[in-house]
Amino acid sequence: MRTRTALTAAALATAAALTLTACGDSDSGDDGGTEQIEGAKDTASDKPESETPGAGAEAPADAPDVSLPEDVKLVFEWGEATKPDEVVAQRDAQNFLRSVFRGVTEQSSADPAAQFYARDQALTYAQDQVEQSLDAGVTVTGTQRFYRLEREAHASAVAFSFCANQSEMYSKDVETGKVHRTEESDSSYLYYQVVMGKYPGRDDIWQATSVDVEGEATQCR
Repeated sequence: MRTRTALTAAALATAAALTLTACGDSDSGDDGGTEQIEGAKDTASDKPESETPGAGAEAPADAPDVSLPEDVKLVFEWGEATKPDEVVAQRDAQNFLRSVFRGVTEQSSADPAAQFYARDQALTYAQDQVEQSLDAGVTVTGTQRFYRLEREAHASAVAFSFCANQSEMYSKDVETGKVHRTEESDSSYLYYQVVMGKYPGRDDIWQATSVDVEGEATQCR
């Protein structure tokens, strides 16, 4: 049992308490479970990637929209993967994160993007983030950076560990449009562990199966 900090915890802190407690699914036997991740760990370079979703691999034609409003930007300073499976898994790890922010900005826990890019505990996590923003009556605005990526590959899963700086991502009232600006603090930093597994029956899509987020991640400063 671990405390799972909401994706937009600092941004929404002024409007609601968004700490989510949930058990992981490592005992489920799913290939995306964290206990099955073995093999070489690869630390990505600090070279910034394009903000275009899926930089390095083109998304399939049936992929749902993961675009965000002009005032919401996710910046991935992850470098580029080189192995084919890792390229697609990394693309869709980004798309998973975008799908969660899209659900918040669209104010819809039923947006198809999250269901396309997540399953199991990760899908529950994504839907919970949106439900909490709906309950608080807020969306987000600003820029969030993702950096210090490490990859750990397994035959049927890839684990991504990385930092996030959300000091420039703020909550915004849905009704009034008022932006709640906060000062940078330890709460601005998050540490993610996201496990990606192949979409069942397909090789061109990977889905997040497990998400763990550490709040106040001072090691990311």
